[in-house]
Amino acid sequence: MYDVIVIGMGPAGMNAALYAKRSGLNVLLLESVVPGGQVANTNLVENYLGFKSISGPDLAVKMFEHIIKAGIEYKIESVRNIKILKNSKNVITSSSSYKTKAIIICTGRQRREFGFPNEKELVGKGLSYCAVCDAPLFKNKDVVVIGAGNSAFEEGIFLANTSKSVTLINRSEAPRADAHLQDKASKISNFKVLNNTVAKEIKTNEEGYIESVLLDNGKSLKCEGVFVYIGFAANFGYLEKFGILDKNGFIKVDKSMRTSEPLIYAAGDIIKKDLYQITTACAEGAIAAISAKKDLTK
Repeated sequence: MYDVIVIGMGPAGMNAALYAKRSGLNVLLLESVVPGGQVANTNLVENYLGFKSISGPDLAVKMFEHIIKAGIEYKIESVRNIKILKNSKNVITSSSSYKTKAIIICTGRQRREFGFPNEKELVGKGLSYCAVCDAPLFKNKDVVVIGAGNSAFEEGIFLANTSKSVTLINRSEAPRADAHLQDKASKISNFKVLNNTVAKEIKTNEEGYIESVLLDNGKSLKCEGVFVYIGFAANFGYLEKFGILDKNGFIKVDKSMRTSEPLIYAAGDIIKKDLYQITTACAEGAIAAISAKKDLTK
């Protein structure tokens, strides 16, 4: 039996596992895809102390290397369910199950879908939620970015390095992105912003690949790729039955990262908070681990 199982291998999860391990707990770290969480899908990180500028994938690798060096056990398995037993908890994954005394949930958020009628069918045929992953597929092609925040501008700027043109569609009067990002984008010749504009529909060719976006003004914008950055949704699923979620699916925790369910903690982008940043996720992971240590040694 493990002392603690950490679910999710983003910054919060990896830091939670590191602090738990260093405090003497027997730890298992679970991740469904690859280490890094949203960091691994981010082009450039410029606000994490100690790194003036580093690519998201490189930062994710450095964090994961720290986990390996610390000797922390990890498995790439998707968690399907959690069961509360008399004196332990059972974490059920896609291929096994593990008993533990405590659980720290750090599953993060997932990109929010736009809501196009054929959205799921278009993934892989021109629709993407990750510029870092798919930019090479759109070299010298016209692409559209839907969004108005930092992520939309950051990934749009990244796409502009290789794409023929990038058009950012913003439904509001002005973007929400930080001023320095808007200024940077304004100096890129193949980057254009359309404010007060809504993407109504994606048109495809006979093979089902994207060929244009229909706008609310009746105009059609030719493109071969559409990247959606309109925020995130909480990734909860199996957690609903515990009564630890708010109405939007985020986990409710106290200042010590404790949930209302004994020996279940949460940290990172899965919790309801004001600031979603790498640095806050790391801090919350550390707090959750220390809280677990205290509760297990009472």
